[in-house]
Amino acid sequence: MFKALFGRNVNSDLAHALYGVVVARSRDLQFYIRYQVPDTFDGRFEILIMHLFLLHNRLKNEDHTSRQISQLVFDAFIDDMDAALREIGVGDPSVPKKIAKMTQVFYGRTGAYERALESEDISQALSVVIRRNLYAGIESNGAELDLGQYMAWQAADLTHKTALDITQQQAVFEGPLLERTAYGR
Repeated sequence: MFKALFGRNVNSDLAHALYGVVVARSRDLQFYIRYQVPDTFDGRFEILIMHLFLLHNRLKNEDHTSRQISQLVFDAFIDDMDAALREIGVGDPSVPKKIAKMTQVFYGRTGAYERALESEDISQALSVVIRRNLYAGIESNGAELDLGQYMAWQAADLTHKTALDITQQQAVFEGPLLERTAYGR
């Protein structure tokens, strides 16, 4: 209500635009074709969380404004999930419980991804997390290894970019998805 009366601030507008960048990257069809990510709510959710983590992890130790934008991106994610749940027919009483569960999943993945980024073999550690959460119970033909490499590359690439470039959407998730070489088609 207050947003409607007073308008959103510049940081909120930046955050919504940045969330749009995260969503656009997460919807890249190559995740679902080349990497065999299940094209389901859960599969798309995992890829979205992966990119939210990468962004949040990069901005968490920056200045107050960057951290605020990161938080606002997370808030946009929660609003988006709320709308998505309602769109697929989840009843009003169940939505807060499902949002709480999604938030727990995000923080659980965040912890696992952070530990993986501290590992000696980052790509391998990330692939273990990806296998456990994204490909649990399904055949992946090694796609988790390729996604681990992709994620490690994106994390490293983001560390070489300024927070201002990232928050202004000038340098986020650049480059194509890595080719499936060793394990895929």
